[in-house]
Amino acid sequence: MQTNQVNEESLDLKKLFFKYLPHWYLFAISAFLALCGAFVFNQLKEPEYLVKSTMLIRENQVMIPVVGEIDIYSGRSNWFNEKAILRSNTLIEKVLQDLDVGVSYYSLIKNPVWSIRTEIYHNSPFRIYLHPELKHTGTHRYKVQLLGEDHFTFHDSNGYGILNQGRRYTFGEMITTEDVSFMVELTDLFDPSEHTHQVFEFVIHDPGKLTSTYAGGLKVEPVGPGYSIVEISFKATNEQRATDFADRLTAQYIEENLREKNKIALNTIAFIDEQIAITSESLSMAETGLQDFRQDRQLIDVSLISTQLINELQMLDHDMSELQVRRRYYAFLLEFADNNRDFNEVFAPASLGINDPILNTLLMDLSKMYSERTRLLLTTTESSPRIQSLDREIAQRKNSLDENLRSLLAASDIMLHDLSRRTAQVEARINELPHTERELMGIQRLFNLNDATYNYLLQKRSEAGIALASNMPDHRVIDPARSMGQVSPKKQMNYMLALMASLLLPLALLTLRDFLNTRITDKELVVKETGLPVVGMIPRHPQSKKPKHLQPVILDTPQSKTLEAFRSMRANLQFFSPEASKKMILVTSTRAKEGKTFTALNLAASLALSSRKTLLLDTDLRKPSTSLNGGSCHDRGLSNYLIGQLSLDNIMIPSKHHKNLYQINAGTVPPNPAELIDSEKMNVFMEGLHDFDFIVVDTPPIGLVADAQPLVKHATIILYVIRHGFSLQTDLHFIREFKEKSKVNKLVLAINDVKNVSKYSHYGYGYGYGGK
Repeated sequence: MQTNQVNEESLDLKKLFFKYLPHWYLFAISAFLALCGAFVFNQLKEPEYLVKSTMLIRENQVMIPVVGEIDIYSGRSNWFNEKAILRSNTLIEKVLQDLDVGVSYYSLIKNPVWSIRTEIYHNSPFRIYLHPELKHTGTHRYKVQLLGEDHFTFHDSNGYGILNQGRRYTFGEMITTEDVSFMVELTDLFDPSEHTHQVFEFVIHDPGKLTSTYAGGLKVEPVGPGYSIVEISFKATNEQRATDFADRLTAQYIEENLREKNKIALNTIAFIDEQIAITSESLSMAETGLQDFRQDRQLIDVSLISTQLINELQMLDHDMSELQVRRRYYAFLLEFADNNRDFNEVFAPASLGINDPILNTLLMDLSKMYSERTRLLLTTTESSPRIQSLDREIAQRKNSLDENLRSLLAASDIMLHDLSRRTAQVEARINELPHTERELMGIQRLFNLNDATYNYLLQKRSEAGIALASNMPDHRVIDPARSMGQVSPKKQMNYMLALMASLLLPLALLTLRDFLNTRITDKELVVKETGLPVVGMIPRHPQSKKPKHLQPVILDTPQSKTLEAFRSMRANLQFFSPEASKKMILVTSTRAKEGKTFTALNLAASLALSSRKTLLLDTDLRKPSTSLNGGSCHDRGLSNYLIGQLSLDNIMIPSKHHKNLYQINAGTVPPNPAELIDSEKMNVFMEGLHDFDFIVVDTPPIGLVADAQPLVKHATIILYVIRHGFSLQTDLHFIREFKEKSKVNKLVLAINDVKNVSKYSHYGYGYGYGGK
């Protein structure tokens, strides 16, 4: 079964090949044009280069205690978020600003056919400086011709005509158009001998489109499933520019990551520095006051009880100072929350010695939520369901934080009130001391309080500074950008694709033509639709169309393909009704001009050549054909016999072309041809033709008139003629219906006017004779 299927497929391919072989010139022309197009494309297309680099991206970072109780952590925990950040417009814009690629430079090389443009990147002999205060939009192209070290000329490549084409401009001169303002300066690469009178082109890019272009050429993918190492690939028309962009992108990404991690430590240091500045001023004033008091009163020491009271006050003041710092921190957070600021900027409460677990948890959750919100906004909008859901969660956490902070503030106020009460008790005892000692203790107490606060803040600032210095980025570059070579245009592939397209396009057009064709052009379609054998394929001949004088063309060209075709038809007809002593071959068609008469005439001549006595009978009484021997045939023929004017011998005409060939013409055109054909006289006429071996009957088209229907019962074989490229495919349904309704068993087909008979036979119809 499988072998049969393979054979059928090979036969189909062979059929397809021979079917389209006559149109080989279409494929040749298409291939030539396609290859020329591919060549021009390869020459004009700017080459593109691919660079790749690899980077390690650490995911799922957790809180890492760095120094003491200060927590520095990374909130980036999702690979897809990191990918979105790497491809974000914000990051790419910063990279492009650092690289200064807002203007591209090209050298123009002209040849006799076209101009080749090559990007020169940092090797340009001149430089464009845009006006720093004017923003431009759109993309602008200009051509520059350097005239030496002082002057140049240029014009707008877009053809807007906004510049003076004939003017000589000076380097360093500010040039202002409708959309952009810039000046041109020479670089150190300018060589007068090489660049003078040379034409260059520069393009001022639209910032938004430039960012989109770079983002479109950037691809970020993991090197494999489960890996945290990503491969960053980028394509550009300049190899060095692509390498610089990929390297700067990874560097900028790592810098942004480290900057985000340092933000918390920097905010901690800023807050502590603010508190240190306030405390330092108070400490300085207290120190000066204590020193002046001792010098004025010449005091060296105080009594033991004074010292104890001072120490007790110092401890209370120390506790009060820490509590006041914490309270200011709570107030700072409360104000921070009320102003709807980003909690990523809030430093950890542990950095000030606050170990409240609920507060730490709330701040950590808010920080993570704000980080997640920032990342989501890189790929979505404020109105997205995920952002709105996250905003509701943030609002709930902020409400909880507000309640917690107000509770902590209330608790701090209670503790401050208690410390104030205890301080008042100690101060009451101090008031019992002598006036000088009491005054000294007040000054000493103020100094100790500021000194303790100052030392405490210095300690915390030192811890925050160490944490800042010890911060390291989460990510690192494994392989810097390296070129993978030119990836476009792929010349060999373009030639192959062009060649394939050149074969497919004509094939598609020919297939479409065949699909839309309603004419009969395929022998296999005829056999498939009718189920009838094809006994002959008659090649196109100049006389296949009905001539003024019927002539059997096979007798004039004995070595022609037409003769071989009718010989083959004659041989095939021998297999039908071999037992019949007299064979009547009825030749008909669906409509006129299908070559029915031409086929009948030459078939009769072919039978006569085989030494068979043959009669050609014209029964088309409506439209008679001319005589074999020339001259009129309207006064002597079948109709004259059927009405009793002439006998059979009077209408029988021997052919001058061959002794075995005879003809009976149609005769005078009667008013009732159908009744004459279906008369008893016609039956008698048919019985009287017993002297002939073959009778070839040329009938009217059976699809137009019913005159030929009565003759079917007399026929031994019905030869139905189809004209190649003329007969409609719907005619095949008519032939099938005719067979079924008339119940004819000896119905065969002949295809006339075939343009290329040889494609239907492996050997062709020349049979080695070299016939014309």
